[in-house]
Amino acid sequence: MKKTFFHGILAGILAGLASLVYNYAYSEALLVDYAAVINPVSIFGSCIFGCTLASLGYYFLSKWVRSNTDIWFNVLFLGLTFASLAGSFAATLPSSIGSPELFPGLSVPMHIFPMLFWLATKPVFGQTEAA
Repeated sequence: MKKTFFHGILAGILAGLASLVYNYAYSEALLVDYAAVINPVSIFGSCIFGCTLASLGYYFLSKWVRSNTDIWFNVLFLGLTFASLAGSFAATLPSSIGSPELFPGLSVPMHIFPMLFWLATKPVFGQTEAA
């Protein structure tokens, strides 16, 4: 359980850092400011929360599905990640926000970063919990 929990925390921290860097680069490159909609604390916190929640899901899935846990979890995590993208395209921004059409370009990669960093850090933590 500890190993899976630390995996989620590490992946969340790395995803949060990547999201913050991307937020800064995107905002500077396109001269847009979405600070009224998303701020650095919410970006970082949502990445850590999402990856920690994923680690709990992985732990319980590994207890329920004894074989091919990684495959089943990755398919489930991918499906949930793609489902979360709908919120980026359906978001209605306040009228005071300039260039609302650019918001999905900012938020979609941030939805993908937690899964990306979960997969990138997986080899550091070894095999499945059930093994």
